[in-house]
Amino acid sequence: MKVSFIADIDYANVLTEYSHCFNKHSDIESKSICLKSHPFNYKIQHDYDLESATLEQRKEALQFITESDCIVFAEENSNLTSTYWMLDHIKDILGVDILELNSKVCIWHAGSTYRNNATYYNLHPLKHKLHKSLYGIDLYRLSPKSEKDVPIHVYQYFDFDYDQFIADFKLKVSKKPWTVLHIPSNTNTKGTYEINETISQLDLDPNVFEYKNITGIPHPQVIEEKQNSIFYIDQFNPNIGGYGISTLESIINANFTFSTVNNISDSIHYLTGEYEVPLVSLGSSETDLYLTLEEYIKNIDESTLIEYMMGIGQWIETHYSHKVIIQNFKDLL
Repeated sequence: MKVSFIADIDYANVLTEYSHCFNKHSDIESKSICLKSHPFNYKIQHDYDLESATLEQRKEALQFITESDCIVFAEENSNLTSTYWMLDHIKDILGVDILELNSKVCIWHAGSTYRNNATYYNLHPLKHKLHKSLYGIDLYRLSPKSEKDVPIHVYQYFDFDYDQFIADFKLKVSKKPWTVLHIPSNTNTKGTYEINETISQLDLDPNVFEYKNITGIPHPQVIEEKQNSIFYIDQFNPNIGGYGISTLESIINANFTFSTVNNISDSIHYLTGEYEVPLVSLGSSETDLYLTLEEYIKNIDESTLIEYMMGIGQWIETHYSHKVIIQNFKDLL
């Protein structure tokens, strides 16, 4: 089986990570084909960046696309037209109308592009030509929820080792002060003001806790900060409650992680058959935010922290291993 993932820059590198996982751990041959290179220096890069590609590279990309059993394209731009924005651009560059191929074509919806234009995409005149519509985990609630509408894990590839995961966390917990970290990509949507105010109200002992709120740093430094932290507060936004790549990065790097998750219960149940998530919900009010951080940061002890992280590690092994991710995707087809 061949799968093409097509995007503008693949903003969170999700489709490129899927492609890498498939190539490394399955019988699926996959390529990440984007219009341009990513501004972040991610470890895993696109296979092709069409706008800067040579003629030969464009021919290779075109051949792979036309041979693909499945094509997943991402709508990452808010330009609304009677055709899908990404497919228009692929047709302009490569001269191929993807919807006329014999492939199973799926759309990948992610982030604000769909959130801000859900009704438009739900009623798109070409939607009936798609095999499936795939939704980021906090977007499925806005979908029509037909049999063709499917939530899918936002994905970041990693070789998970449960024992190493717990060992890394135990080592960090043994050292004080414990770092509470918040690195917002957008201070408004992430609820940074409310988070800062709540941390201030908690009056944490500086001998036990260090709060770090950082913005505008390179991605490798983000990872380094997470590797050295105990707690990570991703976002407090009851209207967009969910989790994404930033949350996954913190979990993978052995952070006890917080986010609002009140809008993802239907997605989680669809994907796992359960309602558990690998993080702590911050609720839907500022009172919830305060009480949660008071209980799980200010008043928590070392043994309870480790016990929680063991449960999170077990969740990852059960619901987020590469075997599960690959099988979930195959089930779509």
